[in-house]
Amino acid sequence: MFVLRSVCESLLVFAIMTGILLPVRLLFVQYVSDNWFGSLGIISVLTFVVILLAKKNKLGFFGPMLERQIFKFQKGKRGYVVFGESVFLLLILGGMIFAIHQGNSTVSEILHLPAISSADTPELILDSTKHWGALEWFTSFLMIPVAFLTSFPEMSVIIASIDQKLDGWLLHFYTVGFVEYLELLGILLFYRLHFRKKSVFPKNSLSCKSSILKHRE
Repeated sequence: MFVLRSVCESLLVFAIMTGILLPVRLLFVQYVSDNWFGSLGIISVLTFVVILLAKKNKLGFFGPMLERQIFKFQKGKRGYVVFGESVFLLLILGGMIFAIHQGNSTVSEILHLPAISSADTPELILDSTKHWGALEWFTSFLMIPVAFLTSFPEMSVIIASIDQKLDGWLLHFYTVGFVEYLELLGILLFYRLHFRKKSVFPKNSLSCKSSILKHRE
């Protein structure tokens, strides 16, 4: 029961943070700039504000819930797993963001390369996936990292084409996910260093007290 509650709480925190950050990202792109670095900055500022309000107990039930999730990731081996997972997902999401921008900027050059036939254009490749089953999608998903390493220009064009067909939603989700995991990694590092310092001071004070008592004796 406790494990189920913890999982539900983690999903709820992630959903609420995504529900806050994704609309901000969309509004920023729509009315300010489509530069992903600028939206990363505004999302980072907003995340910092949310954490600050949570520390000051200004977010109602969500504040303690967010802090519980942060504290939970500090314990023992779970902390190392979360750190490793965050770094791995940052590499994946960052690579996808870079691939989309690279594909958008080089799509005309890539499509005119001699090595790419007309049957390999992104539109025809996307059309060929309409009749795929679950096994084909699963196999293709597993092969994506290999394809990125062996055929990055072609894969970047395909990913960029998928993003265009989805009206940019793919890049929005990747950007928000990247920022959330980047913030999570920064928050975990901050809390770990912060509480490590706190744990050192009481030990030092106890040792000082014991030395004073011995000196008095």
